[in-house]
Amino acid sequence: MVMNAAIVGLGWWGKHLLKKMRDSQVLRFAAAVGNEESQREVADEFGVPFTTDFDSVLKDDRIDMIVLTTPHALHAPQVLKAAEHRKHVFCEKPLALTVADAVECVRACERAGVRLGLGHERRFEGAMMELRRVVRRGELGRIVHAEGNFSHDKLANVPTEHWRFTDAHLAPVPMTATGIHVTDLMLDLLGDVTEAYAAAPTGGASGANRALSLHLRFGSGATGYVNTVLETPFYMRLGVFGTAGWAEVRNFTRPDAGGEGFLRVRLVDGTERLSRYEWNDSVRDNLEAFCRAVAKDTIYPITPEQMVANVAVMAAVTESLYTNRPVQPAPAGK
Repeated sequence: MVMNAAIVGLGWWGKHLLKKMRDSQVLRFAAAVGNEESQREVADEFGVPFTTDFDSVLKDDRIDMIVLTTPHALHAPQVLKAAEHRKHVFCEKPLALTVADAVECVRACERAGVRLGLGHERRFEGAMMELRRVVRRGELGRIVHAEGNFSHDKLANVPTEHWRFTDAHLAPVPMTATGIHVTDLMLDLLGDVTEAYAAAPTGGASGANRALSLHLRFGSGATGYVNTVLETPFYMRLGVFGTAGWAEVRNFTRPDAGGEGFLRVRLVDGTERLSRYEWNDSVRDNLEAFCRAVAKDTIYPITPEQMVANVAVMAAVTESLYTNRPVQPAPAGK
């Protein structure tokens, strides 16, 4: 079954998805929605019908799914409109800018009987998927700590007037751009975050901040550390430390740029293994996994509870920056 989708938002990421999904066997972009007529040329490049009228695609019975690559503040209202018209929704991260909005998005989709997917493609990288299996098999014993970094300079020269900085009082850019990917991975591997303490080099929650450091506590008793810098060449690693060993994933290129990944595992008995993973298109794999979950009514790896929990962590990070103290994320569903 091929899902007919409408992509909403034709910036650089929307254009990237059009390119990546051009020959997909499970998803076809049947409409492209831009916010101005000048974006028609993006849709024309990929042979996709263009409109500036979001409501028209919502009312189109031929459209099965909405894919959102719009500014963050638009995500929640657009998810709600899609659910109202009983369209499945795949939303780029973050799902919403407040916990209340994230909860309402999940509930609206559940009420409408439609599925909700999220753009956390790092989960679908080969090395990351194997790291998850290593942790789930118990190879590392009881997990006591995790630490990760996802940094790049793609946004280094973006002015603070850009829409990405507009809602910095609700979520700092280093969190919405990159940090939220790492916290998603940690939520999946370690469970719920019970406390977040955040610090930025320039202090406070100013929209000018382009770096962020987080200290986390998890319900399991484990701790975590996350750092992200938006002014440095690409760097990505995630390490998990347990009572029986440790494992670390490293990547050297962005998910949309190609490049291999590496997983190193070292156990208490002294054995060590290093595995190399050829690049896989994790962006496409995520979207196609969502389409298959919709078509076959099967499990999609990112659960609604994790979607809400990650927004709660993001909100706690923002509050921590303002108050300079640890903050407990709101429980999912509250």
